[in-house]
Parts: sequence; structure tokens; C-alpha cells
Amino acid sequence: MIIERDVALRGTQGELILVDVFRPDAGGEVPVIVTMSPYGKDVPWQDRFPLYEQTDPGDEAVWETPFPAWWVERGYAVVRADSPGTGKSPGTADLLGPSEVQAYVDVIEWAGTRPWSNGKVGALGISWLAMLQWHAAARRPPHLAAIIPWEGSSDVYREFLRHGGILSNAFVDFWWRKQIEPQLPSPGGPIALLEEARARENLDDWYEERSPDLERIELPILASGNWGSLVLHQRGILEGIGRAASVVKQLVITSGTHIGPFYEDWAKERQERFLDRWLKGIDNGAEHDPPVRLAIRDRDAFFWRDEDEWPLARTRWTPLHLDVAARGLVEDAPQTADSLDFPSDGRVAFRYTPASETELTGPASLRLWVSSTAHDVDVFVHVHLEAPDGHRYSGIGPQGSPIPLAMGWLRASHRERDEQRSEPFRPVHRHRRLLPLVPGEPVCLDIEIWPTSIVIPEGHALVVEIRGSDDDLGVFAHNDPHDRDPRRFSGITTIHTGGSFDSHLLAPVVPPRDGET
Repeated sequence: MIIERDVALRGTQGELILVDVFRPDAGGEVPVIVTMSPYGKDVPWQDRFPLYEQTDPGDEAVWETPFPAWWVERGYAVVRADSPGTGKSPGTADLLGPSEVQAYVDVIEWAGTRPWSNGKVGALGISWLAMLQWHAAARRPPHLAAIIPWEGSSDVYREFLRHGGILSNAFVDFWWRKQIEPQLPSPGGPIALLEEARARENLDDWYEERSPDLERIELPILASGNWGSLVLHQRGILEGIGRAASVVKQLVITSGTHIGPFYEDWAKERQERFLDRWLKGIDNGAEHDPPVRLAIRDRDAFFWRDEDEWPLARTRWTPLHLDVAARGLVEDAPQTADSLDFPSDGRVAFRYTPASETELTGPASLRLWVSSTAHDVDVFVHVHLEAPDGHRYSGIGPQGSPIPLAMGWLRASHRERDEQRSEPFRPVHRHRRLLPLVPGEPVCLDIEIWPTSIVIPEGHALVVEIRGSDDDLGVFAHNDPHDRDPRRFSGITTIHTGGSFDSHLLAPVVPPRDGET
């Protein structure tokens, strides 16, 4: 292949953008895959990034990007760009801001007009590369023909920086120091995203301009989520494909690490088939592929199943009521009001053991009546599967470590819902103002639990943990001392159930299709 390094192009904002180009040496016009990130377009994967052993990258492997040799061999050009203000592109970084998005659009249009380009550009990549795809597609650049966002969030407030209004400090700090700082051209530079988010508890224009207008997207989409990506991407993939106006929308949800599935043979074959249809014009029927493919999780394994829509139309949205007296989730709501106290940094678990094997696949929500002796409460919800002997099954987290099978978060003062966007199974909160608690006065929290897939075998229990802390999640914890000031949050939390306090989990019970067992 022909390799051109550090090609400089000038964007519409006047800045220089440095790119590497990989293209077939046979000549002719070919479609182009364009990626951009702040991680270093030519930083060898093995030099800085983890999970190298899960791939077969070749000589030009760069973190989260498609491998050039594989795609060039199949008749594509690959263009990799450094985001402005990172790597070799000069300027000041504006991560996920209007300047970075416009620069990506400029590279897409540049690639679509090269003599070696057939005028069709596709976008493909993981995480940041996927997040930028949502933004670029919403700008509708003429040469962008299809996108494949693979594990890419689409709401920077709710999915990246502030889960349920709570600062996602541990991950954002780790990510910034590990992946962004090494690519900044000099000390100082942009304000760290963690500092921005710490100073902005409520959703404002700064967050809004870093979240794409998904309804403007009209081109073909093949999107992939991952059940284990519970601190950044899983919700965003489903929101993105659900809200996009595209006619062709295909969804795959995998199980595994953040990296592994993207480079597996089945995934590369699906990616190639999709781009062949929309960038090469090959009549291969890709537009008729199943619109939804799910990895259904059964204990420590999973099996694939094709579906027609998301959420699944046959879902039985089933309320499982909290009963503090029994420490259980029950199908019939308790008639008598009761309550349970625990420290603001403690936890309490509720169990549900169905009479027969039961599948939960889809989004869920927890309606929780709480009061506190403090003026605010952070609620963390972790969902587990427990065997009769007490063994707990975990999901596979982004780095391969155990993670709960589902999670949700909400700060009580952020409980105001966006009624226009909310569904019973997926509450959306406005995050525009704070509603402090009156100590001792119960309030109703509708907590969004990110989508999951859990088969509960007969005799096993679904465990819902309600917690005041998630410090045990390490790099995924929410424990910033400024954001969670003890003067605001320390106290005794009370859960109210029964009677007029209808605390319940709305569970996505999925029955077999007709003829299936």
C-alpha cells in the first residue's frame, strides 16, 4: 500500500490538520474510511495503550482505529487525523466542541475530493472515533455516505461526565491523564474536561454543544453497543440509533471487552459488508440484514439472537415491588407502608427469584421513594445475578474486569424529569436546576438503569443493590470530594415501600417468540 504521513490540510477555520493516508498501490478511485481522535494518529498501539494482546494489529495499529492493511487489501483508503491541538495538529484542543467537529467534517470532505477517492466516505472506529461520527453525521457533509459508530456515547452530560448528575471523576481523570495529556503539544493547553464538569453541575450550553443533534442524522448507520460499557457508551449507542432519522439503521450489541469484539472476524466481515453496500455500491443485500442482533447473556456465556426492533416489541414491562420487610422484590405490591434506614455511604440489597427461567433484555427503571436527614442523596443502583450457592455472576467490563450486569445513578436534587423525552422504562432528567431535599420528607426518584441482558435461570436470583457509594468500582467510581461534599450528602437515607410509596423496579421481561422455548 501507499503510505503518506503527516499530510497537512487547512480546515475551514484556518487551522492546519495533520493526517496519515493509507491507500492501495494499484491506483484507481476507491472509497475512504476517515477517522479522527486526540490519541495520536501514529502512536503505535503497543507503546501506550492496553489490550494489545486481544488483536492482530499489524504494523500500523493505532488504538481504537480500523487497521489500514486489512482495509487497503479490500479496496479502501484509510485516513487518520489528529484532532486540532493534539498530536501533530497544531492549535488548541476543543474536545468534542464545535472546532473539533468542524475539523473532522473538513477532513471528511477533503478525503472525498482527492484524485484517488471515489467520492464516498465512511466513518468507522471505537469510542471517541464513534462519538465524533454522531457529530459529523448530524452536520451532513456531502461526501459522508455511511457511519459505523462502535461503542460511542452521544450525550456528553448523561453518559460521559455526569451520570445522573453525579460527577464521573475517577474515569474522566484516568482517561485524561492516560490518553489526552501525552498528546497535548505543551503543558497547559485546554482546561481538563474534569475541571469543566466539576464547575458545571447543571446541564448548560457547554454540554449541549458537545452533544450532537441526533435527529438530523439521515445516512445509513450500523451501530454497535456493548452490555459491559456501563460508564460511557452503552446508552449512547442506543440513544443515537433510536433518535436518528435514518431509514437504514442496524444495531449489534456485543458482550466482551471494549476492544475485542470490534476486531473479531465476524465484526470485520459485518463492517466490510455494510461499507461495501454504501461506499462501493455493491448490491450485496446488506440493507436487508437483521436490524437488531443481540448477545443474550446467560451466566458466564452468551448466545446471539436476531430481532426486528429495539426495545423488543414483545417485552412485558413488569413491576417488581420493593418490600423492605422481606428485603425482596415481589410481584404484588405491599399494602402496608414500611421503611428501612441505611447510612449515606452504605448499601441494601433486594432479591427476586422467579418461579422459572426468566429473561430480562432491555432498558429498566427504578422508582424509589427516599428521604434523608441530609439535603441531598446520591443513589447508585447495581444489578447482579446470584446463584443458589451465593455466587454472583458479573458482566465483562471495558478492560475485562468484572462489572455489574446493569447500573443506574441519580442525585436526588436532579430528580426533575424531562416529561417530553421520558418513557416509563427510560426516565430522562432535565438536570437544569437543583431541588434540594427537605430533611425527613420523602420524594420520588425515577432512576434510569442502562439497558442490559440477563437470563435468570430457575433457582437463581436477581439482586438489586441500592447504594450510597460506588468506591469499590475503582477507576469507574464517583467519589470527587468537591462534588460529593459531606456537608451536603452525609446523613441517614431512608427507603420507603408499600402503601402509597410504590417503590418498584420496572423490569424488561422478554418472553420467547411464538414457537420458541
